[in-house]
Amino acid sequence: MSAASPTSSREFSDGAGPIHVSTPASVLLLLGIIAAGTVLRFLYLDRKSFWLDEGVSVAIARLDWANLACLLWRREANMALYYGLLRIWLHFGSSEFFVRALSALLSVASIPATYLLGKRLFGTAPAIIAAALFSVHAWQVRYAQEARSYSLYVLLTSLSCLFFLRLLEWPSRRNMAGYAIFSTLAVYSHLFAVLVIGAQCVFFYLRRRDPPLPREFRDAMKILGLLVLPLIVFVVSRGAGLLSWIPRPGLSSFHQLALFLTSNGDDMLLLLYAASGIAGLFAGRQSGGSQSNLTPQQRNGFLLLWLLFPILLTLGFSLLRPVFLPRYLLACATPLVLLASAGLARLRPRWLAGAFLVLMLGFSVRGVLNYYNADFDLQREDWRSAARGLLVSAQPGDGILFHSAQARMPFEYYAGALPARNSLHVLFPAYGDQLTSMDFLANARNAPLNEIPRHYTRVWLILAHNRLKDGQLDSTTQALQNFLAASYAQQERQEFAGPIEVLLYAAPKTSESQ
Repeated sequence: MSAASPTSSREFSDGAGPIHVSTPASVLLLLGIIAAGTVLRFLYLDRKSFWLDEGVSVAIARLDWANLACLLWRREANMALYYGLLRIWLHFGSSEFFVRALSALLSVASIPATYLLGKRLFGTAPAIIAAALFSVHAWQVRYAQEARSYSLYVLLTSLSCLFFLRLLEWPSRRNMAGYAIFSTLAVYSHLFAVLVIGAQCVFFYLRRRDPPLPREFRDAMKILGLLVLPLIVFVVSRGAGLLSWIPRPGLSSFHQLALFLTSNGDDMLLLLYAASGIAGLFAGRQSGGSQSNLTPQQRNGFLLLWLLFPILLTLGFSLLRPVFLPRYLLACATPLVLLASAGLARLRPRWLAGAFLVLMLGFSVRGVLNYYNADFDLQREDWRSAARGLLVSAQPGDGILFHSAQARMPFEYYAGALPARNSLHVLFPAYGDQLTSMDFLANARNAPLNEIPRHYTRVWLILAHNRLKDGQLDSTTQALQNFLAASYAQQERQEFAGPIEVLLYAAPKTSESQ
C-alpha cells in the first residue's frame, strides 16, 4: 500500500467537486459544538441523587491505600483507573456536582476525540457532523452525569482507535507509545475495552495481505499485554462470578441497545441512524478528504468491527453466562456516529442531508431532555431522600442495619454531612471506625445479629436490591425481618424511589427489664 498524502483540512471532495472548509471556520464550528455539548453535560448535574454504584465509587475513592488495594484486588479492579482519578479529584471538592463533574469533563473531551477520528477517516465535514451528533447524544450525556468510569472508557477507547489507525499507517515510536498507553488505560478504565482492542486485532488480521505488521505495532502489543497482565490474572482468578447478577438477554434487549446506541430517541431516530449509517458504508467509494491511506472498504470495515465485534461477542458469551449489559457497550456508539456522519456528508441532494441532520439532532436533544426528567436505563435509588428521611426520625443511640453491605456507601455519603449521623451506630456492615474493604465485601447473611437486642432499643433496617426476579423478597430480607420481629415491634416504614425501604423496629416498653 502506498502512503497517501494527507488531504488539507481546507478541502473536502464529495465526488461532485471539492467543498472548501476553511480551518478557522471549522475550528470555530468545533468549538461551538464542544460548548453546546458541555452545557448539556453540566446542566442539572446534581439534580438526581447518587444511586448505589455512584455512592460506592465515592466510598472506594475515600479508602486508605491499604484497603483500596485490597478491595481492587478482591472485587473492584474493573474500574481501577477511574477510582484513582476520583481519589485525586475528591481532594478539591466532594459535592454531587463536583464529583460528577469529572465524568462530565471526560465526556466533553470525547467530542474533539470523535472529531479527530472522523477527520482521519472521512475528512473535515463528516468530522464536524460526527462531533455534533456525539455532543447531543443522550446516552453519552446520561453517563457524563454519573460518577462511574463510563465516560473515561469512551474517551480512552476512542484515543486507542485513533492511535491504532495512526500506527498502522505511519509506524513510529511516538504512535506506538500513544497506542500502548491509551489502550492500557482503556482496559483499566473498563474491562470491556478489551473487546475494542480485539476488534482492532481482527481488523488487522483481515487486512494482512497488505504490508506486514509493523514492528512498532508488535512492540505495542507486547507492552500492552505486559501492562494489563494484572487485570488478566484478576479476571482468570475471579471468573464471571462478579457479573452473576446480570440477567440473560432477550429479544427486547437488542432493540433497547439499538435505541441507546442511537441516542435514546425513538424508532424514528433509530431509522435515521440506520439510513445514514448505510449511506456511510457507500460514502467512501467516492474520493474524499480523509487523512487516512486506508481504502474505503478498510475504513468501513474498521468501524463495523468496532461497532459489532463487542456486541456480538458479548451476546455469544451470554449464551453460556450472561454478561450483556448495555452500558458496558457504550463505546460502540462512537463508530455508529462516525458511519452516520459519513453518510450524511455524502447524501444528495444537500437539502435532504440537512433535513436528516436537523431531525437527528432534534430527536437526540429530545432524548437528553427526557433523561433530565427520568432515567431511561436505570431505576435510580433516591439515597438522598432516604438518608435525610431516616435522620429526621432517628434518635441518639439508634442502630442501623443494612440488608446490602454496599447500600451503606451512598447512605453514608448523604448522612455523613448531617450532624445527627454522629449519634447513630451502624450495626452491619461495620468492621471498624472507618470504612474498610471488608465493609464492601460483607454479606448480611453473616451479620452478627444476636447481640443487637441487648444493646439497642431501636434499630433501623434499610432494604434495597432485595427482591428476586419475580418480585418476591429474598431469603436474607426474610431472615433479617424475622429476627428483628422476635425482639422488636415495627413502628415506622418509609419508602423511597429505587425502591428503598426504611423500617424502624423498637423494643416494646414492657421488655425494658428483660
